[in-house]
Amino acid sequence: MKISFLSPAFNSEEWIVTMLDSIPKEYAYEIIVVDDGSTDNTLAILQDYQKNCAALKIIVHPTNLGASVAYNRCIAEATGDYIAIIDSDDHYLPAIRNVLAQVDGTFDIYYYNMIIKNGFAFIKDESNRYSLPGQFKIIRRSLIGDAKFTIRKDIAGDWDFNCALMDKNPTSKYTNEFAYWYNYPRENSECDLHQRGLK
Repeated sequence: MKISFLSPAFNSEEWIVTMLDSIPKEYAYEIIVVDDGSTDNTLAILQDYQKNCAALKIIVHPTNLGASVAYNRCIAEATGDYIAIIDSDDHYLPAIRNVLAQVDGTFDIYYYNMIIKNGFAFIKDESNRYSLPGQFKIIRRSLIGDAKFTIRKDIAGDWDFNCALMDKNPTSKYTNEFAYWYNYPRENSECDLHQRGLK
């Protein structure tokens, strides 16, 4: 299976290399990063990393268009069988290899669990398919169709994207692996800006 790793980035110079290093390159058909108008060294760091990572494709937004636009651009540019979205300030844990090894084309979505930086665990279960949309799934690209990250004041755009996916009644596998480290809470993150009513 060809897996496209997707990441929107905005002023992520502090975290971007850790994120990229955490992607198992043997599973990376392509790594697409949209630099969404960063004003720090994010783009220069990406260009330097690209010299030793042929899978890395950099797309530049000259101005900041917002996370949802960048997510959608990543998805539109992807050509793999599956997509794996990873935020630029987060990183995968070693167990991501155990998840990726299970992506065999049988299921539409492969779920894994997340650990937040304060040690709290996000464990995805089957009790509510709409809960905790988050980036803890690997998604068959052909499933996505018209599902989009939206721009809303009340909630981050991944909620509508996730609900649109769930409305398609996808088949799924729960791997129960703790495979993602979530940099939360973080000041000025997408989630933080929404919680403070600034988005």
